[in-house]
Formats: sequence, structure tokens, C-alpha cells
Amino acid sequence: MSQLAGGKVALHPIIQFVSLPHILSTMSSTTASNKRGGSSNPKRKNNNNNKKSTKVKQSTPDPPLECTQEDFNALLQDASELADFDEAASELIDCARYGEVDACRAILDVWSSKQQPTQAIANATDSSKSTPLHKASANGHLSTVQLLLSRGADHLQNDSGNTPLHWAAASGHAEVVNMLLSHYDEEAKNSKTNKLQPLDVLLKNSFGRSVLTEGFQSGDTKTVEYLLNHDSAEEERLIGGLDGKAVNDDEMGVGGSGGGEVTNGDGDGGKKSVVHEFDFLRDCGVEDGPCVLIRELPIAHADNPFGAEAIEDTTGLGIWCASLVMARWLASPYMVERMKNKTILELGAGCGIPALAAAVHGKPKSVAITDLNPQTIDNIRHNIELNNCNDVAIGSSIDWGDVSTYPSEKLDYVICSDCIYQKEIVPLLKRVVIGLLKCNDSDVSDGGGSFLYVAPDGGRDGLPEFIAAMKSEGFECLKEEFAPDEYTGNPLKSGDEEDCFLHFQELSSTVYVLYEFKRC
Repeated sequence: MSQLAGGKVALHPIIQFVSLPHILSTMSSTTASNKRGGSSNPKRKNNNNNKKSTKVKQSTPDPPLECTQEDFNALLQDASELADFDEAASELIDCARYGEVDACRAILDVWSSKQQPTQAIANATDSSKSTPLHKASANGHLSTVQLLLSRGADHLQNDSGNTPLHWAAASGHAEVVNMLLSHYDEEAKNSKTNKLQPLDVLLKNSFGRSVLTEGFQSGDTKTVEYLLNHDSAEEERLIGGLDGKAVNDDEMGVGGSGGGEVTNGDGDGGKKSVVHEFDFLRDCGVEDGPCVLIRELPIAHADNPFGAEAIEDTTGLGIWCASLVMARWLASPYMVERMKNKTILELGAGCGIPALAAAVHGKPKSVAITDLNPQTIDNIRHNIELNNCNDVAIGSSIDWGDVSTYPSEKLDYVICSDCIYQKEIVPLLKRVVIGLLKCNDSDVSDGGGSFLYVAPDGGRDGLPEFIAAMKSEGFECLKEEFAPDEYTGNPLKSGDEEDCFLHFQELSSTVYVLYEFKRC
């Protein structure tokens, strides 16, 4: 979680606002930001239990053929040779995932007339109850989404409560979001009954996150604009939360990830949580390395998690992908050796993943894991205990705008991941870093302290200004390079690709940059 204007406005490391005035005026008193995220390659299993669609949707036409008629005839032949409905459904899900629109068209043409009496092939599901529309929406395949909508695909929730709109919003696929909203609005308008309703951008998944919150997380302004302009995002609901028909946060649960467990542990207000088990060296050729356990909590008041002041921001209860990249960097043998017997502090730590990776994998002198929101600090302390790091790590509160909350001793390393989303925060964050790091003077044998930062390559308002400011007076840029591929691979100990896709969609599809600035 970032802090702006002396700790008065909170910006979680996951959303930029290129059109900030428009968005904030639309949201009224709701302040901004959040994240989590991209696409991976989920495991394939099939479990087709949805009821057959009774209405053929006409508001969205088929997209045009992308291949030649001769090639399409060959695809029709291939589709007709699939063994049974289950195989056809499984192939449709895979083709939708990869945007093979004409292969999807062929399967739908052949198998729609052969479908089971209890379901439509367009609504086939995999082991997580995700449909072809989920897969195409998550990966931004607009023409495939259009085809599925034209063939009667329903907008369903999967086992995690995510809809296709959740996944499209989380991945920042603005035109897919617009198509889904427009299509189902038109379907509801043309329906002769009240059974078909427009989509609801405040509908929550099993993590307590609404479509709108996931859109904030994507960092894509156009996606947020489409969601905020929808009728279901009316100002009264944004300010007051969901109406009485919505599911309460306390009723929402989450599943385990990577060998994790569902808990109702201390500090989460009785709400369910998920514990992730991370192996940050699994793609680096290191076997049987230590694992890092991280509890992630449902974000309180998910449709307005930012509050009126920074201290009310609960977005740090979630995990953002840049922190996983930072954790892998700090767990690398090179960084472990550099940080031996050094003092480390993480700013805007959220769940504290990078700092705990440094503590678990290395032997630092001390690790301070900081944020501002009390519930986030409680969760940080819980994660410290989960990893048996009480002897070296502490969870504490720092208000970036209040120097009295800074530690008294200067530090060897300050770390932070993806905390810049507005130009206005640049002077504040630089001032905080200067206030925390050791100076390069005669009392410091190995020079001044270092600031380590990880962020996506672009798409963050204020990031270029921040990097320029850090390269100017007072700091030397020692590192500015793309994160290696192994840093964006699946970090879960289980290696489960489906879990990784569900929880950290953006990790494998985003380019991250590693920065190091040394205090002069």
C-alpha cells in the first residue's frame, strides 16, 4: 500500500489513474486503487454439469471467419472426429483459452446439435467450473468472446466465484469488458421475463473482490471507465456498498493455494483466509529450498476498500504480482549473500512477501515489515509467526508523511514493489527513502544504503518521473534491468498452474523491471 499527501490518501500498488479527475469524480468520495493478476496455462479437466441454455442470444453476431473456407472445412472435419461430448467440450475450452476462434466455431457448429440434454456445449466447464467464456475473457480474445456470446454462452460464476467479467477486468482487457457489459445489457433489455438481468460490476467473488475492484487492480484506466459508467456502478452503491441482496463479506470464503489451508485465524475478523506456500527457488535449479508461507485475507469492504484516509486502506490484505517478483529477487543466492547481517525495511509491504523471503532465505541482521492499516499490520505479524521469523522480523506501522514514525537507526536496504501510481506521490516516496537509508559518509564502511524497487515496465502514472527523480541528486542507479523469466514463473510449491492462474493472473504476462538505487 502506498501513501500520498502525508498519509491522507492510500494507493495500493496495482492501479494507475491516467484519467484520475474523471474517475474520482465518477466515484465521488471513493478513493482509489488495488491489484492482482494475467494468464497462465491452467490444467485441463472436464466437469460438465451446467444446465442447458434455453435462450439463444441474438444481440451479438458471429465474428467473421479468420481462416479460409477450405481451412475451416478441415476444422469442421476435425471437430466431427472428436470422440464424444466431453472431448469436444474440453477442446472447446482449450481453443477458447488460446483464442483459436475458428476452431471454436467448428466445434460449436458440429457439437451444438449433439449436446447433452442437461447442458449447452458453449457452457462446458473444466474442473474449476470455468467456461470457455471465462478462458477467452481472461486472455483478451475479443473475437472468441464475441463468438461465444453469439452462440448463447451464459455468464456464470466458477468455483472461486469469478465470472468472465471478473477475469476480463482483472487482466485489463477493456474491450472484452465493454463487450460483455453491452451484450448482457441488451439481452436483459430484450428479455420478455425478469430472468435475464444486466451484469453487476459490484458482484463479489469468493475473495470478497468485486468486478470493479478487480478492474482497479488491472491498472487499466479504460477498463475502470467502462465499469464505472455501467448502470450497476451508481454512486449510491459505490459509497454505501452493495445492497441487501448481495452476499456479505462474512459469507464469502476462499480456497487454499499451493498446498495452503483455509483458516479463520487471529487477526482476520473471523473471515476465511488462504495460506499460500511459495517456493521462490523452484525455477532456479534449487531443490528442497525453504518455503515461505503467506496468509492472504479477503479485503474488507471490497467495493470501497480505500477509506477516507490512508490508515483505512485494506488493500494490503491482498497479494500483488510485483511483490512475488521482488521476493524471488531477494531469495536469489546473490542477494542473500549481499544482505547477510544487513538491516532491511519494506515499505507498503501488504502481506510482507519480499521481506519475509529475505528473512527465510537469508541471514539479515533485522527485517522491518511496514504498512499503515492496523489490520494489514496484524496480518504481517501473523505471517512473521507462520515463518518462525520473530527473532529477526517485526511488523510495524510507518506513516510516510510523519517522520516521527520512522525507525531511529538508518538502514542498509529499503525495498518496495509497485507503489507508484500518481506523479504526486514521487516527492513523498523519495523523501521517505532518503529519511530511512544510511548516508554515504565516513561512518559507513561500504557506502550508503540501497533502495530496491520492482514495477511493471510501464503503465504506471508517475513511474517515469520517480525513476528520473531517483537518478538525480542523491542517488546512483546501479541496476535497471528486466526481471529474468524464472522470476515470473509459477511460485507455488505445488506447481499447480490452475491455482497460479486463479490467484496471480498477471504474473506470467507482464514484464517487470528491477531497480537498485544507492545513496550517494
